[in-house]
Amino acid sequence: MHSTSSGEVPDLQHLKQVSRIKHRILEKYLPAWVVILGSANEKLCYFDCFAGPGRYETIVGPTDGSPVVAVKAAQQILREKPTQRIVMLFMERDSEQLGKLDRHLEPLKPFLRNLTVQTVLEDSRTLVPTLLSRVPELAPSFFMVDPYGHPLSLQVINEILKRPKTEVLINLMWFRVNMDLANPSMHRHLNTLFGDELWQQQPFMSLHGESRERSFLEYFISRTEARYVLQFRIGFDDKEDRISGERTKYYLLHASNNSRAVLLMKEVMWPLGDEEGTFDYSGKSQGVLISRTPREEELRDILIKEFAGRELSFDEIREKTWKLPFIEKHYRSVIQTLRKEGRVNVISVTSKGVGLSRRDRVAFLAGKG
Repeated sequence: MHSTSSGEVPDLQHLKQVSRIKHRILEKYLPAWVVILGSANEKLCYFDCFAGPGRYETIVGPTDGSPVVAVKAAQQILREKPTQRIVMLFMERDSEQLGKLDRHLEPLKPFLRNLTVQTVLEDSRTLVPTLLSRVPELAPSFFMVDPYGHPLSLQVINEILKRPKTEVLINLMWFRVNMDLANPSMHRHLNTLFGDELWQQQPFMSLHGESRERSFLEYFISRTEARYVLQFRIGFDDKEDRISGERTKYYLLHASNNSRAVLLMKEVMWPLGDEEGTFDYSGKSQGVLISRTPREEELRDILIKEFAGRELSFDEIREKTWKLPFIEKHYRSVIQTLRKEGRVNVISVTSKGVGLSRRDRVAFLAGKG
């Protein structure tokens, strides 16, 4: 076996462009997650339930896998927060994959004293339930989960979500699920996913195309015990998959019971779509998408109608409308415009002057449209 001029070993698995979006989300989300939760918690935990080899080959060159991305992000933030502790556990059921992961983590050593990194040859289906049963209360934790390719049932995912300040990023392989829905011999995989056969009686079984996809996604989310489930749709890349980018390949679902978590993830996911505000990604710079970029005028109309005559904090407004495809800058822009028009009054609490931030109170005047 020979090495390339850059020192890379040329036995890396290929990773398609559309699969890299998960790594970009991690790169941007984890540092902010550590800062927010670390302000009140000395110890944080990160669990990758399907770790993989740690490094891949792509059409643009070698790239880090999610474990290496996560460790690099942790090292960077911990250098600035020496009193913070992070524990990372990477699970991989394939010994060859685990060996590759260990080799690709080696250049990052020695790890910082306040960072614990452990790789284990374990199936997450066995290890995660055991971990949850042995540790009644986890430190605030972030789980990476593939409930289908590496089956982790919704029952286990819900057990994870019962832990306070715990979040799950779910890799839901819709294209595989869709094929198996039409193949009775593969229904055992869906039985494992849901933990029962009730899914077979749902409307999506008799639907097709986008209707089936939407109906299945709604049912899956309804079975999660999470107050917030943020969807990020990943389409096929027509260059690498040779399938139209208009079709869904998989979903990344961020599940949590914390409003700050979903609002933070929205800030991360929103600009990563093909076009601003779509929460869709197909590996194209200009994609033909199911959704469209929303306009601030739409947000303005919704807020006036929803909150007429009410007074709420800036964060409460965002929390109560978290499903809308808008992020903080849009809310701030719209409310500041309404302020200038005399349609809202703003009482400063956390900001100064004409600023607008977290606990500032916004009073929507009744009858102003």
